[in-house]
Amino acid sequence: MNQNDLIAFFTRQAEAMGAQVIPVDGAGGIGPKLVEVLRPFGQRVALVESSMCREAGLEASLTAAGFHIEKDGAGFARQADTGIVEFDYGIAETGTLAMDATGLKARLATMLPLTCVALVRAERVRANLTEVIDAYLERGNWPGYFTLVTGPSRTADIERSLTIGVHGPERLLIILVGNNGGDCHGR
Repeated sequence: MNQNDLIAFFTRQAEAMGAQVIPVDGAGGIGPKLVEVLRPFGQRVALVESSMCREAGLEASLTAAGFHIEKDGAGFARQADTGIVEFDYGIAETGTLAMDATGLKARLATMLPLTCVALVRAERVRANLTEVIDAYLERGNWPGYFTLVTGPSRTADIERSLTIGVHGPERLLIILVGNNGGDCHGR
């Protein structure tokens, strides 16, 4: 399967699990897209610093649009409406995201706010979990805290009444970032 097919399959699987996949062409498209899609969900954002956040100039873009950015503090992400975190890989087979969540901030920003924004590079979509594990092993540093996220938080009671957002975010927005004009749409 070529990369465009993997991206299309990942998108279908992630959306089937309740995530919204938003493709953008290059890091420069992230800020304007987030300003547009996050406005209805509130103005407080827990931002976890990463290479993609810096490339995109996210803090400056969101601040200029009137968002309040949390980056530190004892109550990090507790009052945030949205958490923004860069994930390491996407898994096409299940529409799952994978990341090294050894840093506490990454865990808090993905779990506490009602909306989680996952930034993932389109070229880092892999076919299955085995390929993701191999990629981590090739890097030579297995995460101290390995996290997999598939869709928004779901739970059900004994009568199978499904509830979204009880033990984590009720919305998962996946920003799939292409290589400045490279195809990240896969459709």
